[in-house]
Amino acid sequence: MNKGARVDIARQVAVILGAIFQIAVPIFTGPAVGRVSGENPTLVVPTDYAFVIWTPIFLLALIYAVYQALPSNRESQLLRKIGWFSALAYFSNGIWEIVFPAREFVLSQIVFVGISTGAVVAFVLLQRGAGSGSRFDRWLVAPAFGLLAGWVTAAFFIGLVTVLVATGVLSGGIGEAIFGALMLIVGGAVACAVILAGRNGPVQGYLAYGGAVLWALGGVVANQYQNSLIPSFTSIVCALLVVAILFIALRRSGVRGGAGQPSSPRVA
Repeated sequence: MNKGARVDIARQVAVILGAIFQIAVPIFTGPAVGRVSGENPTLVVPTDYAFVIWTPIFLLALIYAVYQALPSNRESQLLRKIGWFSALAYFSNGIWEIVFPAREFVLSQIVFVGISTGAVVAFVLLQRGAGSGSRFDRWLVAPAFGLLAGWVTAAFFIGLVTVLVATGVLSGGIGEAIFGALMLIVGGAVACAVILAGRNGPVQGYLAYGGAVLWALGGVVANQYQNSLIPSFTSIVCALLVVAILFIALRRSGVRGGAGQPSSPRVA
C-alpha cells in the first residue's frame, strides 16, 4: 500500500470516528448541555425546539461518513478536499459537548472555533467542487454540510453571548441586548458572505445553509420577543437579508440552468 492510499484511509477513518464521537458524547452526558445553557439564559438564545436541528445534522453526518468511507470513494478529489475539515468539525463538536457542560466556558468557545472553521471551510470547498461530483454529493453531502455550517455560523455568535453572560461580563439589560444584536448582525453578515461564496455550487447546499441560519434566527425571535425587542427586531432584519441573498443566489442558479451545473454560453 502506497503512502497516498494510507493517507486516504486515515482520512476516511477519522471522519467515521469523528461522526460517531459527536453523536456518542450526548448519549453519555445526557441533557447536560441544555441544563448548563439554561443556567445562563441570554437575550439571544433560541427557543428549545430550535435545537432539534441537531437530529438531521447528526443523521446526515453519519450517512456522509459511511458514504465517504466506501472503497469506491477513497480517491474522490472532492471528498479528499473536505475530509479533514469535516473530521475537525466533528471531533471539535464532540469535545465541545464535554467542555461546555463542565462549565469551561472560555475553552468551549475556543473549541467552537474548530467546529465552525471545519464546517464552513468544508461547506465552501464542497460548493465549489460538487458541481462536477456525483448526484449523491449534491443531494446528500451538500445538504449535510449546509445544515451543519449554517447552524454553527449562527451558534458561534449566539454562543459568544452565552459565554460572556456565564463569565459575568454581561448581566442582562440594555447592554446585553445591544451586544447580542451586534452579534446577530455580524453572524448574519458572515452567513450572507458564506452563501455568496458557495452560490455557484449545488442549490441543495446553500439552501440548506440558509435554512439553518433562518431556523436559528426564527428561534431567537420565538424565544425573545417578549423579553427584548432589540434582538428580536435585529433577528428579523437579518433573516430578511439572508432571504434576499438566497433569492439572488437562486436567480443566478436559474440563469446558469441547474444545481451547480454551468449552463452553455449564451449567444448574443
